[in-house]
Amino acid sequence: MSNSLIQRVFFVSAATYQKAFEGKELSFADGAHKQQKLCLCNSRTSPVRRSVAWRYTPADSRRKRIGPRNGRALRATLLGAPVIATVLNEATPAALRTLVWLDFELAVPLFVVAPLGIFFGSFTQDDAHEALRRLMVGYWQASSMLMLTVFFNIAQQPIGFLTALVAQVMIPISLFWWRDLEEEIRVSATQGRSLERLFLLWRPLATILALAGAVTQLSTLRCLTIAPNELLSDPQCAAWLEPPFDFYNVHVGMLLQGALTRDSFGAIAYAGLAVYVGYTVYMITRVLPRVGRRGRASRKGLFTSVGLLSSLGWIRDKEELA
Repeated sequence: MSNSLIQRVFFVSAATYQKAFEGKELSFADGAHKQQKLCLCNSRTSPVRRSVAWRYTPADSRRKRIGPRNGRALRATLLGAPVIATVLNEATPAALRTLVWLDFELAVPLFVVAPLGIFFGSFTQDDAHEALRRLMVGYWQASSMLMLTVFFNIAQQPIGFLTALVAQVMIPISLFWWRDLEEEIRVSATQGRSLERLFLLWRPLATILALAGAVTQLSTLRCLTIAPNELLSDPQCAAWLEPPFDFYNVHVGMLLQGALTRDSFGAIAYAGLAVYVGYTVYMITRVLPRVGRRGRASRKGLFTSVGLLSSLGWIRDKEELA
């Protein structure tokens, strides 16, 4: 397709889009912030090349919105959510809000996106990446508490500050626990396998973020002693609830139109925590005494996620215990 044809298709699409919305103004209000206006206007500079002018009026000279901007604003517009993230407590220091949002924005790619790609990539080439697949199963078991933490925070439950700390301690343990899998992955990396090399590049970054997050979360344990309905009154506690609240407002509350309330997230989180704690106790008392730090050790007769994947044919449980 030539450049001229691409340009023609682009301008026809832009003209059609503007014709539908020309002259319309979309407004969004968010708490103490002034109204945000979005206007689609015709520049009339050309009969074919029409421009879309975006007019933004900030609440004040100091931008109070900290976190994802362009992408978040677009998603909020499409879902009819507030364009500016809500400030839960005006007394929260700007530096703390910056730290909280930075932690959240780094956690998404390092704790979710990258490990998902590595995990699904480990299912390619049959058994070539099985050691990596086994290790990533353990990672997802540990990091699932991060999801519970987000749910607890959405429901405004103080226990979320404890689960956040535990989750970020569990992540490095899960990534370095299995000695034999570690050796296999390093050998595969030296043989030139790109997925194992990518894992060895990602793991230290995730470990550093998890340990730094765990240290930071130590200062939030005082929030455990605060009643749920008073968390937003505390500047420090409220800061850590902003990203989960924003996630709910933009992606859940608007998308599901209130079908899943904040209290529902709390109920789901408590049920998930009960399962998580029960499985962890089972691993400590039954599984680890039998397999130790051997990731390749057979799980036959044990109820584990590796055993489940083995029954589905996704992992070969071929080694017998010594």
